[in-house]
Amino acid sequence: MLHAKVSWNLTTVFTLHILRLVIGLFFVRLLYPLIFTVTPFIVEVTDRLVVLALVWLTVNKYGGDFKNLGLSFHHLGSNILKGVAVGFILLCISTFSERIFATMLYITPTQHPLVVQVENAKTWRDLLVPLLLAGMLAPFAEEILYRLFTFLPMKERWGVWGGAIGSSLVFAFMHFNVYWLGEMMIVGVGLALLYYWTGSLISGMVAHCVLNTSKIIMLFYGISFL
Repeated sequence: MLHAKVSWNLTTVFTLHILRLVIGLFFVRLLYPLIFTVTPFIVEVTDRLVVLALVWLTVNKYGGDFKNLGLSFHHLGSNILKGVAVGFILLCISTFSERIFATMLYITPTQHPLVVQVENAKTWRDLLVPLLLAGMLAPFAEEILYRLFTFLPMKERWGVWGGAIGSSLVFAFMHFNVYWLGEMMIVGVGLALLYYWTGSLISGMVAHCVLNTSKIIMLFYGISFL
């Protein structure tokens, strides 16, 4: 289990989330259009890089050690297997919860640019960008941001379940999509508990990767659980 303590607080957490939005908007709305055409790929990559830079600077400022916080290859094989197993469990749970949540609230899904790209894909080559962004970069950056950086101080403030729920709320709302709200909260809680249980951020990254990659492949082939 994860026993690491952190020295940053919730004010620091929410300040960083706001800075992420401000810096991202500055680049994609103001700076980039002066130089080149902004594409969804550029927006997504910029966001991931901003997240990683901000978290790295903040954790180092407060004397945090990424290895002690779970970003290490200790027990790598075991953590990968746990991540794969939890990833498929979360895939089943999130798929059903997404449909139930949308049906109960009569919500029509808002198409994400990556979802549209997958739906329009004709060959596996067309899936390379979505798989890179959602299957690899998103799990890496988001586990660092929402679990390592956001969950830990919330856990110390409100306990494991309070931290898991609190960080999952931030995780869900920061995706700015009501249709995904219920699903994101469930996935966020699952990933936070996995992180705490294994003490490894790698397990969460693997589970997140399995979840996102599976959904891309299911969407490409038109596979549905319901």
